[in-house]
Amino acid sequence: MDSFYNQCYVLGMNVLKCLAISMELGDDFFDHITKQADPQLRLLHYPSIERNIVEQEGHARIIPHTDFGLCTLLFQDSVGGLEVDPFHTGDFKAALPVPGTVLINIADLLQRLTNDRCRSTMHRVVSPKAAGEILPSRFSIPFFIHPDPDAMIDPVVKEGEVKKYEPVNAGEWRTFNTAKNYAASLGVAA
Repeated sequence: MDSFYNQCYVLGMNVLKCLAISMELGDDFFDHITKQADPQLRLLHYPSIERNIVEQEGHARIIPHTDFGLCTLLFQDSVGGLEVDPFHTGDFKAALPVPGTVLINIADLLQRLTNDRCRSTMHRVVSPKAAGEILPSRFSIPFFIHPDPDAMIDPVVKEGEVKKYEPVNAGEWRTFNTAKNYAASLGVAA
């Protein structure tokens, strides 16, 4: 797992470098906010479950959400069920698993930092289309890339562009969103 974590870290930093180059920000743009980065690697197991439970109103294997760091590398098995809505319009499309690939989700802090030029990826996990009445177990491995806890995320604006977000401290943002998500899942007011 340590080796896999390190490979994910290198891949994630290279993805950010490529993004910076494509946005003409310089290949070292993200270096100053990722020196003390603390990515999270999670091993997720969705147990088998009856389809009719997951397909009830307000239910899903994972409800619609965005990730709150910079970006997420996602490795998924062949079961399926992941859907994305990159424009946040409610029009979810299946993100079908492709063997040997990694899916990359833009997260909220990258959206803020790029002043909406990159949009965070709304996503959810629902019933895969080909499954029967019992949905099979599903496994996925997300690698969440967060900036340094002390980094200030201040939108980069182009000439003539209006800044859409106030600066936020990355560590405070992460703590707030983590607390909000766990409080919501426990039914506690945040």
